Amino acid sequence: PELSVRLLDPEAHDSAPGSKKNKTHHDYFKAAFLRPEFLVALLGGEAPEAPGLPEGLALVEPQDDWEEAGPGAAPRPKPPAGPPPTSLEVEKFSASCEDDGWEELAFEIFREHGFVIVLGLLKLHQYTAVLRDCERAAEAMVSQERRGNRGPGRYSFGVASSTGSMLHVPSFARHLLDSAGGTLRPLLDSIFAEGDDPGFMVLAGGGDFVLGDVRTHQELHSDIQVSRAQNRQLPPPLLSVNFCVQELTQHNGPTRIVPGTQLKGGIDCDTEPSEWRCSRLCPVPAGAAIVRDVRVLHGGTPNMTPRARYLPSIEYVSKDLRATNRKDKFPPIRGLPLELYNKLSPEVQELCGEIVAHA
Repeated sequence: PELSVRLLDPEAHDSAPGSKKNKTHHDYFKAAFLRPEFLVALLGGEAPEAPGLPEGLALVEPQDDWEEAGPGAAPRPKPPAGPPPTSLEVEKFSASCEDDGWEELAFEIFREHGFVIVLGLLKLHQYTAVLRDCERAAEAMVSQERRGNRGPGRYSFGVASSTGSMLHVPSFARHLLDSAGGTLRPLLDSIFAEGDDPGFMVLAGGGDFVLGDVRTHQELHSDIQVSRAQNRQLPPPLLSVNFCVQELTQHNGPTRIVPGTQLKGGIDCDTEPSEWRCSRLCPVPAGAAIVRDVRVLHGGTPNMTPRARYLPSIEYVSKDLRATNRKDKFPPIRGLPLELYNKLSPEVQELCGEIVAHA
């Protein structure tokens, strides 16, 4: 079919050229549309000869970096290389609280390795509520510089809180301390059954998070150093229950952990063994909890996703460590509001006597 193109003079336009409503005579319009290549592509005809590249330059198609999307489809870039697969067989360190006798299995795993993953501890509505509160807290903590308080892009909830704890947040008290803590009670009783003074108490609620697009590792470390008399396999002086409010994958900064290192007291070599760097806790589904002796060597890994990864926690202390009255831990800050304490089950309340805030 015939087609005609007519260019209007500026004075023939309804709106004057150069106004916000009429950009037709801007240079970019002329450069983009009043070109032989554009008109040929639009109307048909013999294609003009493509201009050559400047001397010394050549066009190279990156065949090695592209993969075919299928017959007839345009090629698409390959995804960026991710971290190597984890060397940790997560199933060997896991027990489901929905199985009969899970407490015994979980205790044996914990006794040998210093940690255990308890599956199915939180329901969808519970970990969703906690995740929402983690995001709110993080928004108030993170500055534009993303400096972190545990290294670049890494933050501790407890360090940033004026009470050193997050138990003033209702979802932490209700879902983590009360509901999950009640389910874990048989396992916790077994873990703290030994020692000069068997038993334990709640110390605080906190946890950590790592922002998205953080590409660095955190050095392996132990969270506490204790005397030789306190440094025995059971009971652990301090126990952290980290709750997965998101799935832990190999890309979103899962914790790396070295099983059976709870008595090492730290790293005794200058170079970290390569297998330790790949010993990552993933995949772990949302709703699970990592019950961990804080002496076990662990560290952060890169979060290659755009979204922050959160691991809120409840901390329990043995009566043996409490009896030392060490100044960096005791007396604990009374960060649990009385109104939230009154809503806890009696078996959880009995663990919180030193952290409840008086009216």
